[in-house]
Amino acid sequence: MTTESPYFTMYERFKRMPPGVQAPLRRVAEPEDLRDTPGLYRLFPGASPTEQQVRAAFILPWCRELSGGKKLGAVCAKGIAEARIIQIARALPPADLIALRRLVIQLQPALGWLEVAPFAWDWSQDVKRKLVEVYFIALHKLDKGATA
Repeated sequence: MTTESPYFTMYERFKRMPPGVQAPLRRVAEPEDLRDTPGLYRLFPGASPTEQQVRAAFILPWCRELSGGKKLGAVCAKGIAEARIIQIARALPPADLIALRRLVIQLQPALGWLEVAPFAWDWSQDVKRKLVEVYFIALHKLDKGATA
């Protein structure tokens, strides 16, 4: 991923924010609650944040590193039960995104923003299905003795 990526730009802008502006972004209970925090509008200056941007901003504060070096499926396969992945895939909005955020929180620091951002940005039923697929593919590789 290059420095021209919207994910990289968003991460860099977030990291430049003072802690007092970052903290309310971490405290919200649901993605829509972000629309009442000044930090969201500082993250996307001069624009009305899209649904994609709000979803990404809901997850971003919990990604301490830009890149963890391992793919989401591989990290999940090593430490997350399959029932939890299925539960995320079956959940309805906003509970599904809240569950994804909890997963990201649990998997820190092994997981970085660049691994999570595409999932948060494009979050939909198809992306939830992809999460299940990458999880089971990585799980199969672990069962075969490959390192994740």
